[in-house]
Amino acid sequence: MTRTTHPAIKAALKPFTLLSEHCQRHLAEAPENGIKVAGIYCAFAPEELVRAAGMIPVSLCGKDEKPIAVAETELPAALCPLIKSSYGFALSGTCPYFAAADVIIGETTCDGKKKMFERMASLKPVHVMQLPYAADSAPAKEFWRSEVQRLKAFIEDHTGRVITDEALAEQADLLNTRNEALMAISELMAGPVPPLTGREMLMLMESRNVAVDLPAYNAMLNDLLQTILANAPEESRGKKKPRVLVTGCPMGSGSDKVLKLVEELGGLVVAQEHCGGLKSIFRPVTKETNMVNALADHYLGTPCACMSPNTRRLDLLKDLVTQFRADAVVDATLQNCHPYTVEHTTVAETLENECDTPVLHVNTGYSPSDTEQIRIRVEAFLEMI
Repeated sequence: MTRTTHPAIKAALKPFTLLSEHCQRHLAEAPENGIKVAGIYCAFAPEELVRAAGMIPVSLCGKDEKPIAVAETELPAALCPLIKSSYGFALSGTCPYFAAADVIIGETTCDGKKKMFERMASLKPVHVMQLPYAADSAPAKEFWRSEVQRLKAFIEDHTGRVITDEALAEQADLLNTRNEALMAISELMAGPVPPLTGREMLMLMESRNVAVDLPAYNAMLNDLLQTILANAPEESRGKKKPRVLVTGCPMGSGSDKVLKLVEELGGLVVAQEHCGGLKSIFRPVTKETNMVNALADHYLGTPCACMSPNTRRLDLLKDLVTQFRADAVVDATLQNCHPYTVEHTTVAETLENECDTPVLHVNTGYSPSDTEQIRIRVEAFLEMI
């Protein structure tokens, strides 16, 4: 059974569950207020550019099984469920954020998404950022800087506003503050008794994707942090539960069954490295004279499996295993997601050999049909620990 969170902390988490409703109200009022909306799918899209132009950035739907059947009327069944879900939401008109978006910002993190964005361009104006795959090479760095400049020009063209370095620096400060607060809360999970469950932490991380008013959101995070510090759980004298780090493909509401099973079977999910977790917030943006270049360099450092080689992810995982005192790692990948599925072998070899940490690979989709099979595997893995 999953453990319970302190009532005061649960109450402090409640406002974050309402942010989606608040966001949708802002989006409904945006046209009459002359505000443009940018729909975003990936952590490589610089949010600072969007906000500096006065636009509302919002993360688009794509982590639920329901719209996949609609997507498969145009896309092959043997495709990553995240891609099919994203396109199905757009095609069926069931994602309120996609419906409200004036433009879509995409990125070439995999071949499937490249082709999906080609199809999506018939539904909305789509700007695709062409991503290099060797993040540490000088030519890749220069190319990505030009891609961020191209995105800047696209946003300026659609908003009629010039994006200044001063505006970018202001937004970088706000987003750095947001990420530092999220990291501070996340780091409390390294204690003997994590103050939140893994699913609560996932919800909190997801809430940043629909936070329109950053100063207000940052104040909410600070209030939550203070509440957690004032109600720190006491260490239990009973049987120690295995501490688990979850990595792999993005997770979210509707695609968190692996995380849920780990907690139901007695594991403590102390850290989540995937795109919806620590991977995109653990580094601050460095402010420089040329903020576009500073943003480009920052976002290119995102340790995604689309990069080759992807040594930064391995370094991050090793650091997180140590910091959060993880007893084990669960690598949850999506069916037909080739970058993360192929990279699993390297991840497992690295963590098992260098950190003496066992790794369980779960390759799944959004359907609940394999839930009981995964339950058996996770239960055996946790018992082994």
